Amino acid sequence: MQIGAMNNPMTDVVEEIESYAACGFDFIDLTLEPQMAYSATFPVARVQQALARTGLGVVGHTAYYLPIAAAIPEIREAGIREAERDIEIFAELGVDKVNIHPFTNVPLHSTRWIRETNIDAFRRLAEFAQSHNMRLMLENMPPQFNTPRDLSVIFTAVPNLAFHLDAGHANLETDYNLTVELASLFADRLIHVHFSDNNGGNLDLHLPLGVGQIDWKWIVHILKRIEYDGTITLEVFAHDREYLLISKNKLRRLWDEKV
Repeated sequence: MQIGAMNNPMTDVVEEIESYAACGFDFIDLTLEPQMAYSATFPVARVQQALARTGLGVVGHTAYYLPIAAAIPEIREAGIREAERDIEIFAELGVDKVNIHPFTNVPLHSTRWIRETNIDAFRRLAEFAQSHNMRLMLENMPPQFNTPRDLSVIFTAVPNLAFHLDAGHANLETDYNLTVELASLFADRLIHVHFSDNNGGNLDLHLPLGVGQIDWKWIVHILKRIEYDGTITLEVFAHDREYLLISKNKLRRLWDEKV
């Protein structure tokens, strides 16, 4: 199992790479977002040099707000084109997997319309990623793309789409954490995981592990039971990096425990 952390797109990405390498992380979950990590001005050569110097791996992450299923076609196409540009950059960095988020902010449109329009975008982007030797993976997002039933429809419609499990999202807008069901049902597609804590409800707090209500020992047990041994990003957003490191040590300890 490899442990990574996500860059703050408002901070110089090379500084983030060097900092995470010094902290003992295995990879950076590289999100391409304005201002400091915007695709149009992304310093590819500097990042390539930093990655070579530190030996840090990379998982690709796109902005969660890309309007790939917007009601206005021109905006929808712009969102898809931005995701494609991200994929092209990740290809230059040798990345082999990149995530995508569903877009659901479409007032007055039916759930079915939103689902089908997202599926169209997933199909296009999965093929584009595949042409760049990369797998596109869907991140579960509440409320419309977070249950086994919702995701089964998507994965049936897009066979080459992989799964990115966010255990924090699986605890939102639901009566219980859905990680067990999602991990078990889509184990054959699961290639990346996000960990962050919260207290349920509808607030994605990105807390350090153990601060919220999620049972991380159980979550780790489930992942090991399905024989997942891939990348896990600690999506812990705290000004004090010590909390991120505490989460890293906690995850490593839980993973190394014999159950």
